[in-house]
Amino acid sequence: MRKIHVITQKELVDSERIRNCTAVVIDVLLATSTITYLLEKGYESVYAVKDALSALDIGKKQDGPYLLMGEWQGEPIENFLYPDPTLIETTVSKKVAIICSTNGTIAIESAKQAKTLYTSTLLNGHRIAKQIGDQEDSASIVLICSGNAGRFSMEDFIGAGQIVDHLMRKEACQLSDAARLARDAFVHAKAKHYVNLLESETANLLRRTGYEHSTQWVIDHVEKVDVVPIYKNGKIYAIGKEWSDCLLHTNK
Repeated sequence: MRKIHVITQKELVDSERIRNCTAVVIDVLLATSTITYLLEKGYESVYAVKDALSALDIGKKQDGPYLLMGEWQGEPIENFLYPDPTLIETTVSKKVAIICSTNGTIAIESAKQAKTLYTSTLLNGHRIAKQIGDQEDSASIVLICSGNAGRFSMEDFIGAGQIVDHLMRKEACQLSDAARLARDAFVHAKAKHYVNLLESETANLLRRTGYEHSTQWVIDHVEKVDVVPIYKNGKIYAIGKEWSDCLLHTNK
């Protein structure tokens, strides 16, 4: 029976302990929602980096055009597009995006030693659960909530619970205490149409910085995106039908 653990904030990740695990990083508002939507809209890959300087350094190494997105402590970064999925162009000429954020991209960095690493959000958590459930693998599953600058984040915990709920519908798993509570939080939020997200700490921050529409956008797109983002060799890609089967059995 596979075990499911939930880590409530990125600062608690032990990179050595997750080395043999399937890990999922969740930052519902907004990094992993933005990464998911970038891939949905045709970007071939996304670099998720810890800060603006790292993003600019990677940008210098690109041969073609790229998109820079980022924020720090909720505030925009000069010459970066704010990492809001509603700002992503419908038709893209750029194939590469580079994104940095206070929580989500740092969480990805902390989890990159995992055997397999996905990113998830309420937009695509159902597809992440299916991908993991279809794996011929007994590795423990570690769901990593990015949190909010060292604090607990309601929306990420609900996003973790979404994955737990879908996995448990497929097969019985051994749940940690945090995984049980996350599932309960998701079921409650779903029954209330996710309105509690509108009053989360992160939603209030987005409201103060002029991006209050972003929370409602995420709510309106719950489980409406089928992209499965996977971290490979320093970048995040969408798993394609033609190569997803082989990735089920390979490491980074």
